[in-house]
Amino acid sequence: MNEALCAIGCAALAVSLLGGCVRNATVTECRALLDRYVELLVREQDPKADELVINKQKAATREKASHDASFASCPSEVTARSARCAMGAPNVDEFEKCLE
Repeated sequence: MNEALCAIGCAALAVSLLGGCVRNATVTECRALLDRYVELLVREQDPKADELVINKQKAATREKASHDASFASCPSEVTARSARCAMGAPNVDEFEKCLE
């Protein structure tokens, strides 16, 4: 699930370059983004994946994210607007577009 960390970290960097007076995502919103991205990835790979499989992958990815500097920068670099867009995305591609 390094893809999840990379997508959120790369999006955070892109947003930070834009600057401006906008509210950033909270730590809670960033955690929700990670969970949502993982769920979308798992369902894309296996549309019949059950909640147990999804929850195991979320837990593993959260553990990795807890040691990842790019994920730690999410609250200071991802806007709340981008986070809301991503949370409503129906698939991985749309999720990533929201964070570009």
